[in-house]
Amino acid sequence: MSLLDLVTPSKKVVITQAFGGKPEVAIEVFGLTTEDFIFLAEKYPLILAEIFLRNSKADNEKGSDVGFILSQGADFIAAIIGCGCQERDAADWVKTKPTIIQAELLTEILALTFPEGLKKSLQKLAPTIALLLRK
Repeated sequence: MSLLDLVTPSKKVVITQAFGGKPEVAIEVFGLTTEDFIFLAEKYPLILAEIFLRNSKADNEKGSDVGFILSQGADFIAAIIGCGCQERDAADWVKTKPTIIQAELLTEILALTFPEGLKKSLQKLAPTIALLLRK
């Protein structure tokens, strides 16, 4: 086995377009990479720091992470979705799409990025994220 055997986790998400007789669209989403985290840390350091601090607390409620991320604003959500679809430049376009589509894409991207859950995964990534946020 070598590093070349590793793949970025991905999944096809089928979006049903409920208007104008538009066909379903399958979009492939990916787990976020280190490069994506660096990009997000440069653009949204305070939000990432808050997510990290929130998930380091023992009393954090399980299942509230996606809701918390959704509450951080359209720009941040669109940036995550753009990164997760490997189309960072499409973030402004993503903001124009219905909330349900954004939530569906975001949920799948986060599930691929943090398969053990956000809290447990962030505990493993703590040293790396701390370094990114200090820049």
